[in-house]
Amino acid sequence: MVESQIEYYERESRTFNPIQHVARRLQDMESKSDYGAMVASKWKEIVNQTLQNEVYPVVHPIGQETFSLYAEFPTGVFEYALDIDGATSLIKEESRKPKCFMPTEIISSVEEGNINKDVRTIKTNHKNPIMVLQSLYITGGQPYCINGNHRIFEAHRHNERQVEVYVFNELEFIPFFYDMWSKAIYFLEMDYYHVMHNETNVLHDEYTAYAYKFTSQL
Repeated sequence: MVESQIEYYERESRTFNPIQHVARRLQDMESKSDYGAMVASKWKEIVNQTLQNEVYPVVHPIGQETFSLYAEFPTGVFEYALDIDGATSLIKEESRKPKCFMPTEIISSVEEGNINKDVRTIKTNHKNPIMVLQSLYITGGQPYCINGNHRIFEAHRHNERQVEVYVFNELEFIPFFYDMWSKAIYFLEMDYYHVMHNETNVLHDEYTAYAYKFTSQL
């Protein structure tokens, strides 16, 4: 039997070393520019003061619906841990409205490995709505379903007219991260991208890098 991509990600993510990944990223940034060196210096401070003793991989809480979104880096496969129950609470608190899509428009957000096609083992659970993330730094700018994969798949398979989806774009899904490393790596990758693409002060405010934005949320 051929191993699925999700199984591969699950296995590889357990051996990922976030400290090693950060060190590699900081080395690249320091070599890129003076701005990169400044950002790297702030991240070193964050690692020493906040992240050094953080546990990875995260332990998923029992009885809570979560989702693992995997990212491939030169240093290995990292697991972004997302709190789906928490995301649903946020939707209610903010009275967010879903967007309506034709299934053909949103089916590309579904990762085949996340679909349970065995009807004997499917457990219907609609307590949380269909949710899709879209991030340049995590999903390559493409929509990615983090909850409701099977519902989108079935809507597409049965040629339904439309499906309601909650779409979360850059920075909107930060509250979904329930472990420190998920949030830190997300902010780090934003800084890394902007340094390597020679984009400085992208925030247009008192912060000069996302590292400062990260520390403001601690």
